[in-house]
Amino acid sequence: MAELTFKSAGVSTREIDLSGPTPQTPQGVPAGIIGTSVEGPAFVPLTFGSFTDFVTIFGATDGKKFGPLAVNEWMKSSRAGTYIRVLGIGDGKKRDSGTGIVTNAGFSVGDKTVQDNGLLGNNPFSNETLGVKGRTYFLGSFMSESNGSTIFSEAGIQGTAAPTSATLVDAIDIAGIAASDKFTITVPTSAGGDGLVYTVLFDTTTNIDADSGATTYGVSTQRIADDNDGAAVLILAINGQPDAGSQYKYGNNDHSDDNNVFKFKIPGITASTGTSSSKITLTMDTAGSSGNVANVLAAITGFEDALLLESAFVGGTEQNHAVPILRGVLLAPSGVILHLSGNNMVAPGAPGVADTAIASAGDLMGRKGGVTGSVDLASQEFVMAMNGFKGDASNPTIVTASFDMTSTSYFGNVFNKDPLKIEEKGHLLYGQYDIYPAVANVTGSGAITAGSENSGKLDIGFLLTGSQVRGGSTTAEHADYEDFQDRFTHAESPFVISQGFDSPGGYDLFKLIALDSGESGGQKFKISIENLLYRQSSYGTFDILIRKFGDTDDERKVIESHRGLSLDPGSDRYVGRVIGDQHIFFNFDNNLESQKLIVDGVHPSRSRFVRVELSNALKKNEIPNEALPFGFRGPRHLNTSGSLLSGDNGSVYATSDLIQRVTEPPFPMRKKVAKGTGLNQVIDTGLYWGMKTEQFIDPLDPSKTAAFDESIATYSKHFPNHRKTVTPFAVGNNAGAADLTGGTVLDCDRFNNNRFSLEKIKVVTGSNTRANPARWVNAEFIRDGNIVANETAKTRKFKADDLQTVSNRKFAKFTLPMQGGFDGTNIFNKDKYELTNNAIRREMIDTAQGETSGPTVAAYRKAVDVMGSKSDAEIKLLAIPGIRHSSVTDFAISAVESRFDSLYIMDIEERDAVNTVITSSVQNPHVLNTVNDFKNRALNSSFAAAYFPDLTTLDPATGGFVQVPPSVAVLGAYGQNDVIGHPWTAPAGFTRGALDSIEMASVTLNRDNLDDLYDADINPITSFPGTGITVWGQKTLLQSASALDRVNVRRLLIDVRRKVRNIANTLLFEPNRVETLEKFSSLVNPILQRIQSQSGVDRYKVVIDTTTTTQADVENNTIRGKIFLQPTRTVEFVALDFVVTNAGSELL
Repeated sequence: MAELTFKSAGVSTREIDLSGPTPQTPQGVPAGIIGTSVEGPAFVPLTFGSFTDFVTIFGATDGKKFGPLAVNEWMKSSRAGTYIRVLGIGDGKKRDSGTGIVTNAGFSVGDKTVQDNGLLGNNPFSNETLGVKGRTYFLGSFMSESNGSTIFSEAGIQGTAAPTSATLVDAIDIAGIAASDKFTITVPTSAGGDGLVYTVLFDTTTNIDADSGATTYGVSTQRIADDNDGAAVLILAINGQPDAGSQYKYGNNDHSDDNNVFKFKIPGITASTGTSSSKITLTMDTAGSSGNVANVLAAITGFEDALLLESAFVGGTEQNHAVPILRGVLLAPSGVILHLSGNNMVAPGAPGVADTAIASAGDLMGRKGGVTGSVDLASQEFVMAMNGFKGDASNPTIVTASFDMTSTSYFGNVFNKDPLKIEEKGHLLYGQYDIYPAVANVTGSGAITAGSENSGKLDIGFLLTGSQVRGGSTTAEHADYEDFQDRFTHAESPFVISQGFDSPGGYDLFKLIALDSGESGGQKFKISIENLLYRQSSYGTFDILIRKFGDTDDERKVIESHRGLSLDPGSDRYVGRVIGDQHIFFNFDNNLESQKLIVDGVHPSRSRFVRVELSNALKKNEIPNEALPFGFRGPRHLNTSGSLLSGDNGSVYATSDLIQRVTEPPFPMRKKVAKGTGLNQVIDTGLYWGMKTEQFIDPLDPSKTAAFDESIATYSKHFPNHRKTVTPFAVGNNAGAADLTGGTVLDCDRFNNNRFSLEKIKVVTGSNTRANPARWVNAEFIRDGNIVANETAKTRKFKADDLQTVSNRKFAKFTLPMQGGFDGTNIFNKDKYELTNNAIRREMIDTAQGETSGPTVAAYRKAVDVMGSKSDAEIKLLAIPGIRHSSVTDFAISAVESRFDSLYIMDIEERDAVNTVITSSVQNPHVLNTVNDFKNRALNSSFAAAYFPDLTTLDPATGGFVQVPPSVAVLGAYGQNDVIGHPWTAPAGFTRGALDSIEMASVTLNRDNLDDLYDADINPITSFPGTGITVWGQKTLLQSASALDRVNVRRLLIDVRRKVRNIANTLLFEPNRVETLEKFSSLVNPILQRIQSQSGVDRYKVVIDTTTTTQADVENNTIRGKIFLQPTRTVEFVALDFVVTNAGSELL
């Protein structure tokens, strides 16, 4: 489909689509074009032979990007084009070796953005007077599995076992007790107590008048024979059991009575004998994690280490309680703080707010709401308050939304998803996780203390930020959730793994990486592996399918397939050889002087979409021969659990850290390949295990036909993983990674049990002990992999040996995702996101935006560097359509001058009637102001030509009209010129300069305009009565009067130079003697004769002999020659004198 344009050894042409149309071989010297595109690799020059081939690599035109439109015009008449796609690279330098940040790349959530005046400034939609910056927020709710669902428990998020009670072993030691010793016991209401302070006083008598009261125990040391006796008495007192010896009193009352009934007990706690007879262990009466509290024992007098107060109650579990689940990731602009409205809100120093009460001015100091909020248990609705956001009738400061994905008010439907409107709307929903109500309920069961409900609402919603200061983590274990400051990346799959062998995790085999740079690769396709053929002690085979991202197993759309692949390095079907493992990239992470294009890998890419990265174990042949792709590592996941999130949840929650355990929902996996329930189940051989992209709507029928699951896009979306000094926002392909302090799981396999393997499928065996092909209707994916063979039920895990039964092979297939892919641009500003000339201009005006280190300027200048390298690209023309600012155009002129073999077709900045640079379609160009501004640049080069004005053409893909810069159409004129004429003929006039695809020019030029433009070395594009739009000039930017001030002459010399250079290359390493000089001369002369016969030169002379090559040159292995040319001048001005008489006109 495309060939790399590098000229150094070891770089070869690559074919892309083996099954599609045969790509056309490029013919001739291409034009080099730099621009944006909807897809394709970035900063790698690729050469193609047709516009169809271009579209295959870089995507179609979209009515907005000028580069593809320019390619379309050029390829109408040409058979070779070279394109470099630009994306975000920050300042173009290597990333910070400490933090991993790329300066000026991507964006930082909540920073100031570019405002209408082109400068970084305060958010006009917020009261940004206090310098408050926006943050990344995690929206979620407490949830519990619905009946029949195991969505959380099988992932290890929610337990199924009965709750246990918290204990404090050896809490009290009576050894050495003395009179007047005392302490208090307080069991909080959240742990099942009454919250009162109970005092236990030891005295020599039972008279406790000094400390009498309803909550005071008096224990007489006189009546205690020994320490053991004292412990037993205290246990009786705490537990409220009778005391026959009247050894303790309660509120001055003896605790023996006639009926032997004891009325008093410390509520919520039970005492028992500890590890020795003098020690007492305390256990919470209420089972569950709510009992895991500290400071129950306090106010000690005496005891001397008798009370182990440094220990807290532990071991209380409530494994089946509701759990905090992440439902959405929101980003807030500068000046806006997001909170929820609630009954018992966790408010950061601010009062609560009713659903409709929010300061209309968005006062930050008096902000409303909290990090937790109420959810209506019936509708699942909650209220989000945007503090600091001014709002208006269309964009209120509070938004009511629902966690119910079937509701019209579902937050995924209500919240803003357009990054360009983050300031206007006060927020951005960056990602969402859809969970169907029939699968899991929004509830506070077991997680919220009794009595917390108010009017049908419960505080089970939360909206949290990272616990560290915004924009920087103070510890290595905490992520910086606001940092998206990275250059463009490629989407990739998790590592495909083998069957377990001796390790249940299997061997890493390979992963697939998108050829497309940026976000287009992550949500363009997914991968399926099928048709596994197992051979004992030998290599098997398998197929890889590349499928459209949005298809379903019911309507599969395969866009590329690779059949009969092998892990055998010596096979022609070796996966690395068939798909290709070659990686061509620009190594930005080197020092500037060492940055260059790199070709890494052995086998050229033969896929249109992906390359394969082989594991070290596979490359070193350390994997058993019978290994097959059997699954994949846990996909990349968000690092949000553990102690990473802020917010003190007060007494409303069962434990003090409950809302800090927020977890991304389990990666969606297919549970069964049968549809229906009970006896009505029917096997569906079209279903794939692994990633499930259809909505999960019925736990009893998990494969029930449903719509595409839109939240798959969030799992595939880019979340930053570039940070080095802190834990990344997202982690993946890190099997075996250690947990963070507090138990945060980073290991991609263990997180939510997300690792997939066919060995996690429980199958029913047949009489031959292999999986029974007729019983796949009963097969089930067991997420935690805990499958114990059951001889009675004839069930066990699936094995590779089961594939030897041919009928099993159609069921042994799975799908895995492509994840990540980032453009490296600022998504909050249209011009920066689209890498436009306006962004360049603003970066050069505003020092805060980086100037030449600004992300847009740096991107285009780096692309010019690549295109300017003769070893990387051979071109005869250069165009950067739509880029007009001198910071790039001057740089491009220098590049072509350095190359000395190409001409730059330049777009110029236009000015309006008030001499303002045109930055929008509402402004109209003013010719004289544009001319004067251009003259002031004082450009002087014969390697560049400028054109004016902008033009309107038809987009071939959208069918709509688009206003384009002149270089788009002029490239078409040059291509047409080279077909019907030659490089040394003028690409202008009614024959070779006619622009048939142009509908109209943005400015109608008169004679004065034409004269002004031509005088400034700007080539006009105009029309005359009865003609179409035409290029009406061919001047270069050379200031002095010379033959080189014409495009055709410069292109003549470029063409001659290239042809002579090609001849010279054939003589390298030949003996440097007279015969070689004569041969050189004899080869050059025919070329010039042909050019002369085609009216390129009037006269020429070639001198390559001993007069030009001296003995010193011979000794230095050098040949020197001279070629003298007299170019043929074009007719540009015709003067005719005539007179008019009564008889008519007559030429003189």
